[in-house]
Amino acid sequence: MKLNKCLLAAIVSVCAMSATAEVLPAPQTTGGMPIMEAMSLRQSSRNYDYSQPITKQDISNLCWAAWGLTHDGKHTVGTAMNRQELSIYLITATEVSRFNPESNTLTTIAKGDFRENAGKQEFAQKTPLNIVFVVDTEKQKNVEFQGYTVGAASQNVYLYCASVGLKTVVRGMFDREALPKILKLSENERILLVQTVGH
Repeated sequence: MKLNKCLLAAIVSVCAMSATAEVLPAPQTTGGMPIMEAMSLRQSSRNYDYSQPITKQDISNLCWAAWGLTHDGKHTVGTAMNRQELSIYLITATEVSRFNPESNTLTTIAKGDFRENAGKQEFAQKTPLNIVFVVDTEKQKNVEFQGYTVGAASQNVYLYCASVGLKTVVRGMFDREALPKILKLSENERILLVQTVGH
């Protein structure tokens, strides 16, 4: 009887997660601006047009650039000793979600506008998208290696933004007390950086 209850609870949990998982458009992984040109255009920006939304295609491409899957199940960003400690969360005006690279989906974590928790600067609280980089400190205990992983993922976002005319800036100012609770992080998970994206 106890086993059946556990099995039922697991099924309900999976169904609930599936019901709130949004399938993103397939990422566009070919073409685009030459890499050297994108590198020359890469820059940080804090001036945005708040009226322009980020398209679902751009969100898919951004997630793929930061932490998507490529050949043989590899990620777009390497990790020391292949620990794969990174997770990507998105904060928009309407919800908080987690990117699932295996299925290219977004799983809703919370409904509502939590952008004020994603950044203390006014522009971060008004821009359409904030990407939160989270590391699992159990998978990767070395702080320097965690920083390498997040830095590489952030740079990929910079290069994608430069290639399509989006603006972005990576930041360390966010609500360090509230945001982990909003994301429902475990005690082993830690937010390293947040990256704002807009027009």
